[in-house]
Amino acid sequence: MADLEQARGLLWSRFGFPDFLPGQGEAVAAALDGEDLFVLRPTGGGKSLVYQLPALLRPGLTLVVSPLVALMRDQAQKLDRIGIAAAALHAELPGDEWRRIREGLGRRRLKLLYLAPERLADSETLALLREGDVRTIAVDEAHCVSQWGHDFRPDYRRIAAAAEFFGFPQIIATTATAAPRSRADIIDNLFSRPPRLFVGSFGRSTIALSAAPRRGDGMAQVVELVAARRGRAGIVYCGSRAAADRLAAALGEAGLPAAAYHAGLPTDLRAARQDEFLTRTDMTIAATIAFGLGIDKPDVRFVIHLDPPDHLETLYQETGRAGRDGRPAEAITLYSPRAMAELRAARFELAAIDPMAAERAGALPRYCDTEACREQVLLGALGETAASCGRCDNCRRGAGGLRRAARVIRHATIDAMALARHGLRGGLSGFAARPFPESDREPPAPAAGDEVGARPALTVAQARRLRRLRAARLAIARKAGVAPVQVVSEDSLIRMAESPPSSLAELVETYGDASGLLSRHGLSLVENAIL
Repeated sequence: MADLEQARGLLWSRFGFPDFLPGQGEAVAAALDGEDLFVLRPTGGGKSLVYQLPALLRPGLTLVVSPLVALMRDQAQKLDRIGIAAAALHAELPGDEWRRIREGLGRRRLKLLYLAPERLADSETLALLREGDVRTIAVDEAHCVSQWGHDFRPDYRRIAAAAEFFGFPQIIATTATAAPRSRADIIDNLFSRPPRLFVGSFGRSTIALSAAPRRGDGMAQVVELVAARRGRAGIVYCGSRAAADRLAAALGEAGLPAAAYHAGLPTDLRAARQDEFLTRTDMTIAATIAFGLGIDKPDVRFVIHLDPPDHLETLYQETGRAGRDGRPAEAITLYSPRAMAELRAARFELAAIDPMAAERAGALPRYCDTEACREQVLLGALGETAASCGRCDNCRRGAGGLRRAARVIRHATIDAMALARHGLRGGLSGFAARPFPESDREPPAPAAGDEVGARPALTVAQARRLRRLRAARLAIARKAGVAPVQVVSEDSLIRMAESPPSSLAELVETYGDASGLLSRHGLSLVENAIL
């Protein structure tokens, strides 16, 4: 096909790639033919070229819906540097750039325009975009469309209405992560016509996966891990801004180059730290989920999760920021056995209400606890069957019968205590309660009002507050269709009972809000905390 040969020529002359990756050429050919596409390829799999190359070869404008201003800017600037008429439309635009975009749309010179989904609800923006002759809408990070995916953004649901406004142009959706249920939800809510599905393997041969119980707050553990990888670039994901700040300080005190990155920092400081990280080969970024999406740094040698994300799909995406240069890299997950017990117990509680939510609640504990190949478990959650990877911690050390038996007993004990707190029974008979192993340094989850690990016993008032907080958390979880621990962890809830937040802003700042649930529903927690 002549158009595909032209695309191959642009691939080399503009982007510097000698040929398409496996499966990439077929997707570009389908896009050139005007088909609606849903492209699932792992991080670094060349998804953006599937809509960028056709945009250069055909008339009209391609709108690229993107979730982050930093990501829009980065992509538009890269295209502009290689002579492609591209721009990013966002609220922080200087006046001269805004005028350039209006002129480019009016004269139909722009080929790609990046914008946030919120823009598609603005009538003035829609009228302006209509002047640009919209032929294609490309939806980057399309998992944000699905309420069953990680990083769900309600504004992404507006894209279908915008497509109708523009006369149903071609839709090209791309993402690195979407489990089968999420894929179906994306198709139902985004496409007016059945799309052609391109699914690449989610296996990543460069990344060695591992997981381990977190010791205490995990700070010292992460410092040890980073020190053992001194001189390499890495990302450590933290569950809150405060944790990112504390960890960056601890790494600095240990003589390790590090900086914090989160949405609470001034814009210019965030940009400076991101630029420094991109240019150095020995720096660690302690970050919240605000960092990493679309960051083009190929030589990240390790990704560590001090706090694992809510969903296994998010873990997959974030670990994929390591090893993009094709060289060996590591992805290490530290987890709280207590939090995993909460998730397993929530799975039982959700099973009768929402089986899909129950399945998602159980996915992360399965990954952390498994004695099998860790990559098999991860890919299985994404709907892919794979052979043992030979790289993960379990594959490297093999499965020991005694070790497996000890873990089965340990997890059964944790489950039994977590289930007891939820008022549930069943499935765990035959296991005697045992002390939690000292090496894990995490006590089993307590019953309401009991002493929590090494903490002093709660006062009567604090125990009552904790019961109110648990009830409020459960109400939020049921409303959102998620496990209670995905709203806020049990450990954080106990901290709230001991030291109540005085406002919603303080709640979000202190405990983080990766899922967005606290910002939307957390006022009830604050109210119950200060009663």
